[in-house]
Amino acid sequence: MLNRTFRWRAAVALAYAFALAGCIDDAADFAAKSEGHTQIVRRPDVSIANASVALVSVEGPPAAVAMSFNQEMSRQAAAHEIVMLDAKKARYLVRGYLSAYRTADGAALEYVWDVFTRDKQRAQRVNDVLEVKGEGADPWTIVGQAALASVAAKSADDLAAFLSNTPEAVALAKPPETAAQTLREVGQPLAYAPLE
Repeated sequence: MLNRTFRWRAAVALAYAFALAGCIDDAADFAAKSEGHTQIVRRPDVSIANASVALVSVEGPPAAVAMSFNQEMSRQAAAHEIVMLDAKKARYLVRGYLSAYRTADGAALEYVWDVFTRDKQRAQRVNDVLEVKGEGADPWTIVGQAALASVAAKSADDLAAFLSNTPEAVALAKPPETAAQTLREVGQPLAYAPLE
């Protein structure tokens, strides 16, 4: 019985592995490692506009890569409703670290974001690793623009989730009810007496 259960689980795992193998190839040959990643859940019922941030620095990549990444990060921040301000005005300061290194079948792109309060107390650390398949001597060349864009999107997603759980996150006002919503709740429209 135990042997039969083991074989069934192995067959299911193998089927998933084959199904996912095609997905990874289609997704520009990169995948995130989940170990060590801090998962924060974004609250959908709040606005993070008051939890403004300043991207103080991104250390690690060559200058051209850093410039390209900063532009992508700005786009992703706007898409995730993160308000970016000057460091003197922002409520949170963010320092980023990117590193790329060779792996057996390509390169890995590791990122770390340290989020600090105005008084320079670290409030959160967000980090993860993205592996990219490829060949070459320079890991930054292997990593490429698609992986940097993926890291920017994931970073903005994680940062927005953190900001939604800060004291500055404000509950969204409930939109006013429409007449149709009121009728659905009441169950039927008002009836008027016929005129004689």
